[in-house]
Amino acid sequence: MTTPSPLVRTLIDFAYVGGVGFVALGVYLSYQRRRLHPLLLACISAISFSWIEAPYDWAMYAQFSPGIPRMPSWWPLNMTWGGLPASVPVGYISYFVLPAIIGAFIGRRLASRCQWRRPLTLLSVGLITGFLWAFFYNAVLGARLGVFYYGRVISGLALWAGTKHQYPLYDAMAMGVQVMVFTYLLGRTDERGRTVIDMWAESKARTRLRSSILSIAAVVVIGNVMYLAVFAPHLVTKRLDLVDVGPTAQLFEGIPNQPQ
Repeated sequence: MTTPSPLVRTLIDFAYVGGVGFVALGVYLSYQRRRLHPLLLACISAISFSWIEAPYDWAMYAQFSPGIPRMPSWWPLNMTWGGLPASVPVGYISYFVLPAIIGAFIGRRLASRCQWRRPLTLLSVGLITGFLWAFFYNAVLGARLGVFYYGRVISGLALWAGTKHQYPLYDAMAMGVQVMVFTYLLGRTDERGRTVIDMWAESKARTRLRSSILSIAAVVVIGNVMYLAVFAPHLVTKRLDLVDVGPTAQLFEGIPNQPQ
């Protein structure tokens, strides 16, 4: 396997260190408050829908640097061209939780300072933060610097179309929607630190354990449903052969591009 570049190595470290770090912090905060912390719920939700990454890669014609370690061939739904990066499951925590924390902080400050409605403010800030985060991570670190490329894009909906650095803007919008949900989850809490999911779970369960189980089940369902919802348009456009623009040269030397 090709030796990872310093940038690839840094992003892999970010996936593992960030993912484990956020989970550890979420567990610690949950222990302190004797109730599942929103951060831990967000981590659980993020890793629960990481299975969608491989079909998403396939639909988006995403192709990763050969220096990135991959999951074994038997990995379920391993539809990523060349194999799913091994850091994806834990990396989903880093990728989605970090911008959501930033969005929740900014959203709560704006709502308090400007006397704006918190729900709408969190959703708006979360969408913008998620879009900008995805653009920086996927378009700049990814497509521009060669960590991964998008082999084909939809005409008129991508930057640098027709080059190996092309980037589909609808990817940033999809990720922005997902981060928006997490931003709301982290930022919309009451005076006791309970999310709307916590309050719903406590109204349905008589014990703390059952309430926690309901909260986990709810964030898993919400995360998966939302990601499937933003993935569906990409799947439809691919199946209808609307993803029609791509470079003619190989994206990575010695490795064929994903066929249309």
